[in-house]
Amino acid sequence: MDIKDIFIKNLGISRFTGPSLREAIASAYGQLPDKEKKRINLEIARYAIKAAKDAGELKKHRDTVHPGSLPGTNVLAINHAGPLDVTIEWETSPDGILGLSACHIHSGGDQINVSRVFSDFGENIALVALSGKQGAEIADVWEKGFLSGGAITELIRAAEDQQVAVINMVDGSPLPVMFEWAEKLSAGTVQEIERKTLAMLEGMFGGGADTVWMVLSAGGPIKYSKDLAYYASLVKRVKERYHARVEFLIDFKHVSGPEEALSVLEIPRERPQDIIKPNVEEFIQILVSGGIAEPGALSENTITEEDVRAYALKLREKYNLLGVLVSMGKDGLMLAMKDRIIRGKGIRIKPLCHTAAGDSLKAGFLYALSRGKSFEEAVHTGNLFGAGTASLPGTQTVTPRKLKEIEDLAREQSIAPVVEYIKD
Repeated sequence: MDIKDIFIKNLGISRFTGPSLREAIASAYGQLPDKEKKRINLEIARYAIKAAKDAGELKKHRDTVHPGSLPGTNVLAINHAGPLDVTIEWETSPDGILGLSACHIHSGGDQINVSRVFSDFGENIALVALSGKQGAEIADVWEKGFLSGGAITELIRAAEDQQVAVINMVDGSPLPVMFEWAEKLSAGTVQEIERKTLAMLEGMFGGGADTVWMVLSAGGPIKYSKDLAYYASLVKRVKERYHARVEFLIDFKHVSGPEEALSVLEIPRERPQDIIKPNVEEFIQILVSGGIAEPGALSENTITEEDVRAYALKLREKYNLLGVLVSMGKDGLMLAMKDRIIRGKGIRIKPLCHTAAGDSLKAGFLYALSRGKSFEEAVHTGNLFGAGTASLPGTQTVTPRKLKEIEDLAREQSIAPVVEYIKD
């Protein structure tokens, strides 16, 4: 049975075309219980892993753990959910039938992608991450994709194998991502994440760091628990112990609703602190959840740059944030702060896959700040890193070689951060 047969058998496809695959993912797959989605995704992943092993491609994965130490490290990444990303590229033949073009396997997960970027650029990063059952095949491949380089890692084991996300690319265009919702985290797991996070911070501050940037995502393919409030609980504990010595960069992914989004926004801040990084869709959801915009008043297809500017300033002020960093896809990005707006115009590239581009943007932004650069330089670096990842196939992340290409493009297109200072 090949990978096409897995789709046909499980999704009831009779004629294997791009439109039929899209419809099958939206309907047949979308209506399955999470247990069945997990079974299908694991079957696809195991096929892809075997094919990669037969081709000798998994030898490219990292297989040594970084011996680095926390002193001198000033970025800490927290990953509550990280799937193995299986990207399948399909091409349409003259008779309209899809044929397999390529298959890519990468370690996925918001902060896993950030840590991969830091490692590839020779910069240390501390990482606390949930992993699958020790020794399980998919968890093992997932871990080997990032356990080296500059990542100083603490893993928290689950009782099952790793989650899988399947990304189908048809003639260069992505279909809806296939993933299942994992069960709620247990109280013990949440406590272990918090314990290891505080231990990491202790080691980082023990090395003389003045400020540590923590990056985490509110949301993800884990069912939300109001009682545990995974992300808000962690943010509160860190702020209680370290106050202004820790700044957060908070992303939003697959947020289940207003309560989950607002759990990290409504935490009291004594001064402007923390930066949030939504994309345009998430930005609008947050504005509506926070009562800043009326439902239906904004659309990701019609929102203007001036709309983003005006609402980002209101959002920053309402929650006393240091900044609101909105990624706007091909239109670039914008950072709204109390005293200035920093814009980064979109870089014209040949896009291949946007998955992980937002995570690379975060990585570039923090990479610059961790090296003592200004917010203006951080916005520009995030712009470059995000564009670099979007121009790579699968869920690869930007490399120094790819960054050089994007820097050349940016210079040719006269891309540089534009600053607008805000008068009191």
